[in-house]
Amino acid sequence: MLAPLAAMFLLTGSIGMSCEGNQPDDPDSPDDSTRPDSSAMGLWTPNTTHDTCSKSFHDSYFVVGPDGKRYPGWHPPTAVDPANGRDCTFGHEHGRDPRGSALWEFVREQFAFDANRNGVIDPSERDASGLPFGYIAEQLTAYNAANGIANADRLEDHTGYKIAWENSVRRDRLLNGQVQSLDLFCDVLTVLHQESYSAEAFASNLHQLTFAIDCSRGADATRYPVRLLASLMATFGNPGSFIESVPGTGDATVTTGVPQPTSSPAGGTERGRVIPTAANVRNDIYVPVGQTSNFSTGLFEVWSSAAALLRNDGTQLAAFNPAFSVYSPSRYYDPGLLLTTIARSIDVCYSGLNAAGLLIDDPLRAGEIVRQARGPECATVAPNGPATPRIQRVAFDDPRSPFNACRREVSIGSTPLANSGGRTAWYTDPYGRAGQTASFAGSVRQYIAASDNTGSGIVLAEKSFGGDISYCPPGAGLHAPN
Repeated sequence: MLAPLAAMFLLTGSIGMSCEGNQPDDPDSPDDSTRPDSSAMGLWTPNTTHDTCSKSFHDSYFVVGPDGKRYPGWHPPTAVDPANGRDCTFGHEHGRDPRGSALWEFVREQFAFDANRNGVIDPSERDASGLPFGYIAEQLTAYNAANGIANADRLEDHTGYKIAWENSVRRDRLLNGQVQSLDLFCDVLTVLHQESYSAEAFASNLHQLTFAIDCSRGADATRYPVRLLASLMATFGNPGSFIESVPGTGDATVTTGVPQPTSSPAGGTERGRVIPTAANVRNDIYVPVGQTSNFSTGLFEVWSSAAALLRNDGTQLAAFNPAFSVYSPSRYYDPGLLLTTIARSIDVCYSGLNAAGLLIDDPLRAGEIVRQARGPECATVAPNGPATPRIQRVAFDDPRSPFNACRREVSIGSTPLANSGGRTAWYTDPYGRAGQTASFAGSVRQYIAASDNTGSGIVLAEKSFGGDISYCPPGAGLHAPN
């Protein structure tokens, strides 16, 4: 009895408390287990071949959202199941533990539910709060219902939600195209739904994004005041298409299938979703003897945004444009696969091109191959390369596959705010539009500092973080879908 309780205490810091929010058996918040479930709850089912944690244990990691509903939240990739006191694996991860972010309390206050309706977020209400995966999609459903909008709801899968953060990010400015140092430091936290394992992102451009930033340290903080916590369904390019970018040929639009939802709005000025294709694999992965494959360009994707919060009259309150990169996704786009167009990255280790440029994946014909994947990425899973017998080949969802999207990076630019003298709480629709000072059906509460930095003349240079972190620790059983 004591062993599992002690293990749970080490993981969470309190018995019965999840890493973010409450578990149903939390004795300090018995009512949290009776909260209604959101549409995002209960979507994950374990892969019985690889995952050892139960569905019920996974669903015990929940937070209470601003609407009083239960939402899935962050959990570690492995944990001690209190039901048996043993370590188990979930097979997926949600990025960096948000409790280490300097913005954690700011975030919890913003997403907390005022259960007793006293107008104040009490400690127990704050402790039940966190980062609610699927909250904006839930609000979108409520907004659509209130306004009689059909076929516009968005239901995102569970494993695609990823958290990234960095404290004390030093910022530079751009002046006449030159980078100059600033004495300005920002804390940043992001949550994005970014799936890189199925065909869904080939067509769907609408994804939940939370962006929190606080630039309050350094001598230049008074010149460029920023404090923002924004959540919305953001566009990443246009629906029904994505961007292919092959070195030497530039960007090209690839028209694909039907987005979800079918009425997804068009993108704006953002570059959108750049997703690897068979052309990238042929250009950077299949190389002749004596060369090394470049997986960092051949199997690499980046989603770029250009998000904004707007007043009811259409004027801008805030803008932000983070980009999210994924290394070694488990899938890429191949138009030659007419039934699905989705190819598995692991298969590049077991295939190659012959002298005529034809794809060969038959181990009995491996001798014909003149260009193939060469490098450490395939060395452990395919020591014999394309000659590896089919029965010995690793499946795309096997934890041994190196193509698991465990390394990601976030890039940020300027964050112009235009809320001088205004209130900090604004309510927008789930797309970040129609901002007003009173809530309405399906609205999302945004925090925008009462400041205006648009006249500062400062344009911040792009800054990246997180690329040196792997979210798949050894032995954690991480695999696609992740």
